[in-house]
Amino acid sequence: MKVVHIVSGDLWAGAAVAAHHLLLGLRACAGVEVSAVVLNPGILAQRLEHTGLLAALEPEHGRSFVALARAVLGVVEKADLVHAHGYKEDMLAALSGRPWVATQHGRPEPHHGAARVRAALYDGLDRIIQRRRARRVVAVSREVERWVAGRIGAARVVHAWNGIVDPLADCTIVPWQSRPRRVGVLARLHPVKGIDLAIRAIAALPDVELEIVGDGPERASLVALSRALGAGDRVHFTGFDPDPGARLARWRLLLVPSLHEGNPIGVLEALAFGTPVLAGPLPGVAEILGGRGGRQLPDRVPARWAAAIRNAVDDYAFGCEASAAGRARFREAFTASAAADRMLGVYRAALAA
Repeated sequence: MKVVHIVSGDLWAGAAVAAHHLLLGLRACAGVEVSAVVLNPGILAQRLEHTGLLAALEPEHGRSFVALARAVLGVVEKADLVHAHGYKEDMLAALSGRPWVATQHGRPEPHHGAARVRAALYDGLDRIIQRRRARRVVAVSREVERWVAGRIGAARVVHAWNGIVDPLADCTIVPWQSRPRRVGVLARLHPVKGIDLAIRAIAALPDVELEIVGDGPERASLVALSRALGAGDRVHFTGFDPDPGARLARWRLLLVPSLHEGNPIGVLEALAFGTPVLAGPLPGVAEILGGRGGRQLPDRVPARWAAAIRNAVDDYAFGCEASAAGRARFREAFTASAAADRMLGVYRAALAA
């Protein structure tokens, strides 16, 4: 089975990271030949080229969509199946004439002004393409599955969690009780990630530090907020880090204050490193935890988050137990090989459709 993925690769986040780990998992499967077409230069293209999984880099900028489509179609024309990872990728896969599947990595993020109108048009077109042309649409969580089924009907929608290569293959876990009194957020600095909630909670905890790994349009306003709340010396903005494992492995908690999430890679990484998770009312995160490896709060009230962080950081029994349980949960369900096995089932069903 020859499968070619189409991935934007403009950001090393979300879909790009998930696709990278899936490709690595699929590469180890017998009878499967996998590669990817990447539409933007960057970390994804570099890493796939290094591992021999890059079929082509076909930059989307500076060329018409017609020219881009011709180039991509020339790469995928002999594939048995095409796997698309976004709305532009869905359009290219639909034009290829090959059987194809799409992964819906989450719900669209909110936009404003002209960008909102443009995003709505793209989203409407993508919905039509998925409904009429995709053999299968893969939802990365049950919540996303329900959302996609409401858009295109349930017949072609399937559920398959993400997975990641085990990071402890190259390092050892830091015992939870040996970690400093530090918690962290791993996310783009975008309003949908709700990072202001984490800052407001930490402002009430003078002996706990917060490390924010990521960058984005909200950085200046979040820095200003931390200073205004008197927490500027305890809230550390590290910027973008493509390999945040060394930081994540030393936190006592990963905070996930997002407004919505699908099947976030950061939570999978936290479980792999034995870092307990504290999240808001996010069904996708609840699926990952499965009642182990962390706690969830029913709302986004800063005072309640501050109390939960304090309790978790101080509770050695909880921390050690959640660290071990999270690591076990990861090995049980979220390795790259487990994700590859799930996706192979999707591929076989799509080709038989």
